[in-house]
Amino acid sequence: MIWKTKEVVLTVILSVACGVIYLGWSTLWIPISALVGPVGAGFMFGIWVIASPIVAYIIRKPGAAFIAEVMAAAVELLTGSHFGLSALLVGVFQGIGSEIAFAIFRYKRFNLITLMLSGALAAVMGMIYNILANGYGFYTTGVFFTTLGIHIISGIILGGWLAKVIVDGLAKTGVLGQYELMKEKRKRDDIHGNISRM
Repeated sequence: MIWKTKEVVLTVILSVACGVIYLGWSTLWIPISALVGPVGAGFMFGIWVIASPIVAYIIRKPGAAFIAEVMAAAVELLTGSHFGLSALLVGVFQGIGSEIAFAIFRYKRFNLITLMLSGALAAVMGMIYNILANGYGFYTTGVFFTTLGIHIISGIILGGWLAKVIVDGLAKTGVLGQYELMKEKRKRDDIHGNISRM
């Protein structure tokens, strides 16, 4: 599918905004991780994948989730993340995971279930990156599965569910009226309206 200029512009704007949020979240992660440990701080994970479902939910085109996550991760890196290059590399993995969720439904279902699956698969891919970068020996078996579970839950809630809440809130203001999200909503409303008049 060909992207429209307005879709490219919105993707860049949202990705940059999410990248700045990622940087702030990374900074906040330091004291929280010191307080509750890296496993406990895993509940923060979901915010780091929110760019994918936000952009994909609005734009609804193949590649939107992946592009948004990689761009946001790049912004986090370029604005001084203490995670360094790994911020970008893990973003690539997380973007792939998120994109898979939408591809599973052939880019035809953009509901809450798909968005939450996007967050969950991004978490799985993020852990795969951690294994490749740090080795499985970095974890005990119990710690690995506990961390994975926490990341998945966080991805589902802070990544998928929160993304839908944010976008639906923006949609109510009318600023997304020219994007696929609202176009499809208007089509559904027209169909329901025609059925109700029968």
